[in-house]
Amino acid sequence: MTRKYEEAYKEFETAIQLNSKLFDAYYFYARLRYQRGELEKAAQLYERACWANPEDFQAPMLLGQTHFGLGRKLEGEAVRQRALRIIERHLELHPDDARALYLGAAGLFQVGQRERALEWARRALSVDPDDPMVLYNVACSYALLGLTEEAIVCLEKVMAQSSSGSLHKVWAEQDSDLDSLRSHPRFQALLKSL
Repeated sequence: MTRKYEEAYKEFETAIQLNSKLFDAYYFYARLRYQRGELEKAAQLYERACWANPEDFQAPMLLGQTHFGLGRKLEGEAVRQRALRIIERHLELHPDDARALYLGAAGLFQVGQRERALEWARRALSVDPDDPMVLYNVACSYALLGLTEEAIVCLEKVMAQSSSGSLHKVWAEQDSDLDSLRSHPRFQALLKSL
């Protein structure tokens, strides 16, 4: 697959110029910048996404993760607290939203609520146990919680799916939530195998 990052950047920039309130442009542009390891730019774009849609829980949660990746712990914690309040309101209406659960699980860990984080991760996995996004993000929560074996098992299931393995590999290479796995031989072998 040919990756045309510069073209994508230009398209996102054009979309933002045409509509400066377009949440999707900021959000997906931020995700691309994060995936490419451009964390400072990703943080700026996630900030703009939060401004464009203050009710969205995804952008602030990923902004918090980006701040942690940049070594900005206090900013990351503050943003994640805000995101968790939004997620809790969302889950009152949509208790089986796996994305809200797995993003919330990582946030709960970051603010010191380990048991609740584990509960939300397991709930997300029970909602959709074969979905690669659920598996990947639950793996992140397990890694944060120190459940190395469980995290690697989830990642192995994701990477075994040919349609999502290479995409998740690129993300996993930058994801600070997986830092506890970096020296593990199975994690290293998994990334090398793709």
